[in-house]
Amino acid sequence: MILYRWQGSAPNFGDELNTVLWPALLPGFFDADPSARFLGVGSVLDARHPAAPLKIVAGSAYGGYEPKPRLDTSWAVHWVRGPLTAAALGLPAALALGDPAALAPQALGVARRQGQDIGFMPHFESAARGAWQQAAALAGIRLIDPRDPPLQVLDAIARCRLLLSEALHGVIVADALRVPWIAIRPIAPAHRPKWPDWSATMGLDLRFQALPASTWRERARASPLTVFHATRQWLDRHDARLAALRSTRLLHLGAEALRRAAQAGPQLSGDSDLDRCRSRMLEAVRALRARPLLGAGLGHEPGRTRSRLQSACHSAYQLPVTG
Repeated sequence: MILYRWQGSAPNFGDELNTVLWPALLPGFFDADPSARFLGVGSVLDARHPAAPLKIVAGSAYGGYEPKPRLDTSWAVHWVRGPLTAAALGLPAALALGDPAALAPQALGVARRQGQDIGFMPHFESAARGAWQQAAALAGIRLIDPRDPPLQVLDAIARCRLLLSEALHGVIVADALRVPWIAIRPIAPAHRPKWPDWSATMGLDLRFQALPASTWRERARASPLTVFHATRQWLDRHDARLAALRSTRLLHLGAEALRRAAQAGPQLSGDSDLDRCRSRMLEAVRALRARPLLGAGLGHEPGRTRSRLQSACHSAYQLPVTG
């Protein structure tokens, strides 16, 4: 079974977290056999996946970036990130258990360090298109780059006394580490809908702080029209020209907005809500680990038929065949 993660033009913390989290939670579970793929952390529960392989879902979400999937017997949904994903895909609300990134500190042995840093994690696209390294330095705030290796990012979050994050998984991990956080509304509108999917599982009413674009390149991506694929394609074609433009004014506006955001009241889920969320996800992980045919790796038994793979992989909620 392949451990799937979304890969773009640069690494992204939430997606790369899969590479260290799942081998720790499910040792011996993965190999290079393409007949099945495992979908964990990320907004990857959509139609981008080929029809033939089995798709094992453990905490993924529908983020609206791609068309919805056609769920049939090639999908085994163990749980999803939140109730908005469940509703969008016609799944039972009981499958909305939480985001598996909340298990990372416990699974990987990372604990809060009681540091003094105020950190800021931009979305990985903002880190590439904006001037947030310079803006954070002007604001006296430590930038945490979501493109860095996931264990390095985890350690940086653990050293913060406060995290500002435009990246959803920065907030999820900070919350699991009990590091108070301030949610920064994503500059690009396309990244905003997935936040309430997670917060609903944690009993949280998100209080967003807003940042302006720090470059003209980033400002172009802040348009509401970027929810349309054609707009994003047009911007991709003109990206180099936009990247060449510089604005000291936008940079200083970004730094001032960061300073103001850091003065807002931080948030943290309740201890009981976090414990409940993690406990039910760990129970689902134990159910996965308890299936011997999955735990042994799907590629190691020659001659295994698709029907046997399906019977081994299907979760407690069996999706119906759709014609």
